[in-house]
Amino acid sequence: MNKKEIAVITAWVGLATIMATTATYAKDFSVAGQTLSVGASSDLNYTTGVEDWEWELTPSAGLTAMGLGFTMATDIDMLTLDEEDIFQGLDFTVDYTVPSTNISLYTEVSTDSDLEFGDVTVGATVSF
Repeated sequence: MNKKEIAVITAWVGLATIMATTATYAKDFSVAGQTLSVGASSDLNYTTGVEDWEWELTPSAGLTAMGLGFTMATDIDMLTLDEEDIFQGLDFTVDYTVPSTNISLYTEVSTDSDLEFGDVTVGATVSF
């Protein structure tokens, strides 16, 4: 390895360390007695064997009203920002946690880059 390669790898490891130790934050706003959340998460990872770097930024917005959580998010591949297909669509989720249980009911639907809706997923999650 030459000095340039070592510097690049060191910079990536440093960035990964900072991102791994930084918590994801969302800002909550009160709107008409309901909670509106706006935030983002970032995931930087490296897969050995195929030697593949991935860096994904996921901005999201959500509203909690009457016990239901409404969330909208999109994924942005930060390593391909110079390409044309940055926007891949939106993901919509509605979830409801059954009171006094560890059961969450949810519905998910996604759009493509033309904002055309795809299949709807309905399910339940049990936490224990």
